[in-house]
Amino acid sequence: MATAPFVVGQWVRGERFYGRDALLEEILEGPRNWLWLLGTRRIGKTSLLKQVEHVTAKESPPRYFPVFWDFQGSDSSSELHMGFTDALLDAEERLQEVGVEVSDIEHQDLFISLGKLRRQLRSRSRKLLLLCDEVEELLKLNQREPPLLRKLRRAMQSSEDVRSVLASTIRLWALADERGDTSPFLHGFSPPLYIHNLDVNSARALIRQANLPSDSRPRFDEDSVEAIRERCDNHPYLIQVLCKRCLELGDLDEAVEQVATDSMVSHFFSVDFEMLSVEEQGILGVIARSDASSSKTIQEKLSLEPDDLAGRLNRLEHLGYLRRNEQREFVLANYFFRRWFRQQPDLYAGSGRSRTRRQEFGHTAVTQDLEHTGFAGRYDLLQRIGAGAMGVVYKAYDWIIKDLIAIKFLRPEYSEREDSLERFRQEIWLARDLGHPAILPLYDLGECEGQRYLTMKWIEGGTLARLIRLHGPMPIEDIVAISLKLASALELAHSNHVIHRDIKPQNVLIDDRKQPYLTDFGLARLRDSPGMTKDGVFLGTPDYASPEQASLQPADERSDLYSLGVVIFEMATGERPFVAESTRGVLELHRTQPPPLPRSRRPEIPEVLEGIILRCLEKDPLARFDDAGALARAFEEGP
Repeated sequence: MATAPFVVGQWVRGERFYGRDALLEEILEGPRNWLWLLGTRRIGKTSLLKQVEHVTAKESPPRYFPVFWDFQGSDSSSELHMGFTDALLDAEERLQEVGVEVSDIEHQDLFISLGKLRRQLRSRSRKLLLLCDEVEELLKLNQREPPLLRKLRRAMQSSEDVRSVLASTIRLWALADERGDTSPFLHGFSPPLYIHNLDVNSARALIRQANLPSDSRPRFDEDSVEAIRERCDNHPYLIQVLCKRCLELGDLDEAVEQVATDSMVSHFFSVDFEMLSVEEQGILGVIARSDASSSKTIQEKLSLEPDDLAGRLNRLEHLGYLRRNEQREFVLANYFFRRWFRQQPDLYAGSGRSRTRRQEFGHTAVTQDLEHTGFAGRYDLLQRIGAGAMGVVYKAYDWIIKDLIAIKFLRPEYSEREDSLERFRQEIWLARDLGHPAILPLYDLGECEGQRYLTMKWIEGGTLARLIRLHGPMPIEDIVAISLKLASALELAHSNHVIHRDIKPQNVLIDDRKQPYLTDFGLARLRDSPGMTKDGVFLGTPDYASPEQASLQPADERSDLYSLGVVIFEMATGERPFVAESTRGVLELHRTQPPPLPRSRRPEIPEVLEGIILRCLEKDPLARFDDAGALARAFEEGP
């Protein structure tokens, strides 16, 4: 299966990275050692940090030693330290190349570790370059341990031997007084460097994929390039979403309409809008109602002081919400944001939520036996859908994105366990970063009154397990279509070194169009990366476990192919290939017994499909398909 040239929802670097020359120059050559990159979600903050890491790791002669430090989940001192330890382990091979062992740096005190790393690198004529992502996570830490942030700032600004780059959304403004830099943590990092839309030439290069070989580039004519660029106002995420959809559909107008009504795009606008101040939301509302507005008109309607208004307009412009037209009036920045905003009557009115919207949507809140009827000031719980080992799932209505979602609440007995919370966070990160149409979109990890929860796309349908249980063996054409899409999802996951490790029908949702969504990356891990689990401990579900899992041996991507083979066998026959009275018995069958022939259970199964299933179920991983892409191609060419 050919690799799509556009990357949606994941960070990029190297040949996939476009533009940002001025920011790269400022980060690496500018006079400031402490910088703050500020931008909206999906604008490319992580990609920029990864590109800095990529460029500096290849410098000759070398000046910097880059360490990418993800602050996601750092809501306690222990989590912050764990994130730094993970960053060191990710950089371990490069550290060894310069003669530094991670074991010589690690210490139970985070700041001693940082100091050791800085001094070790200084002795080797390298400057430590800290590339810190998702830094808005420190807001939670600031509430719990404010002295820790001041200590962290001092460590990041300790000497000329360290250069620190923070990247965050506008939520981090909560740590700063916008009238002046009075925040202990942000002192020295302000004013921020805004990361906003691409320049015109970089946007064109991204659309054309100019860094790729000519035979790998998409074939967009000049008019299409300009239409895509103008619709997206040079926003890199929107460009890649629209280009990918256009290539899939072969029709630019239809692709524009699909992107404009896509729930994920709406969600990303909604969450960013929610971060803005009330005054800034009001400014956007005034401009949206009149298409274009002068600063004088905005001031008259909102009664803001001229200096205050000028500062807010400047920030909104730097963040990419606004631009000026030929008459120097302010307009909303891109077509998709304008359409989204104009479809939000509550935002237009500025009067808060209208509770009649729920009735218009056609749903009535269910209040019996719910822990919460309204949640976090944003969600209305409508119906309890089910419960699993890790939590309870509800159907809900999200008043920000004006759509149905699913909310999974983590059970109290798991909320206090760090390993469980880590799996919960990992599920979000992996699904978010992969961004495949057959992987369930996950939105946010939240906490309200001590209750942890995860919000995700609502799928009107049920699990593949329920479908098989109710209807038995599935039509051959459905088996092929669903299997192809799941193999494609695994191809993307595996290309990003992510192994799912718990493929089963219960973790596949099927909507009313028979579109599958792979869910529950809670047991997934990055291949060859240190993780929270160890070999020698059984992880997964016994009925769908590969022989490697059953033997408590290391498992790679081909383990997922085996588990998917069990799922396909069950779709085709209505039964699992191995059944026993005990878990130990099932695992023994996976380890030692050949599977039954699918056609012995259902003769009308095509021989080609049977061959695909049996190859997935080979005991020896080397005898299976080489990778998920090869499995997908077999379905494209086969039954």
